[in-house]
Amino acid sequence: MKAAIALLADYPTQNLARRMVFEMSQRQADMEFLGSLLPLHVSLKQPFTFEDLDRLEAWFDSIAGRTAPLDVALDSVYYSAWDEYSILGFNVIETPTLRALHSQINHELREIVKDPSAPHDGDEYRFHLTVELGKVGAFNPYKAYFDSLADKSLKLSFRATHLALFYYADRPITISSFIVQRVMPLGMA
Repeated sequence: MKAAIALLADYPTQNLARRMVFEMSQRQADMEFLGSLLPLHVSLKQPFTFEDLDRLEAWFDSIAGRTAPLDVALDSVYYSAWDEYSILGFNVIETPTLRALHSQINHELREIVKDPSAPHDGDEYRFHLTVELGKVGAFNPYKAYFDSLADKSLKLSFRATHLALFYYADRPITISSFIVQRVMPLGMA
C-alpha cells in the first residue's frame, strides 16, 4: 500500500487548472485524464509505502492539526516529459515554510512506517501543482498547449487550509489506482 501527502489548492486555482485541461482535451478527443482525478494540490510527499492505515491516519490528523494554514504562490506554467509521459503544471515558489513542512513530514514518517522514502525526497524536491499528466502518442496535447501559451508566467496565490492523504493501490499508477483517502483542515489541533 502507498500513500502521498499534499496541500489542497483553493477553488479559483482548481478552476483555472481544470479549464486548461478542458482546452487540452479539445485538441485530442481521446485524451485520458489522470492528474485531474485528484483535487488540485501541492505535493509535499510523493507515494511511499505504509503498513498500517490507522496509524498513518492518526499521525496525518496530528500533523494537519499542528500545521498552520500557509500561503502558496505560483509563478509560471511548466511542461516536462519522461519516457512516454508528459506533464503540464504550475511552478510553486518555494518558501522556507514549504521546505520545512516537507522535511518535517519525512522526519516524522520514520516513526510511523518502515521505509518512508519516496522519489524526489530531500533538498532536491521541487514543489509544483500538476495541472494534468498522461501518456502521449504521436500527438502531445500537453506540449501543444504549453507551446500555444503566449505568456507562461503566472501571478497566482492562495492560502492552503487543508491537507490531503492520497491512497495508491500497490500497482503501477493508472486511472483507477488511487483515491483521496482523507482530508483534514490545517491548524485545528
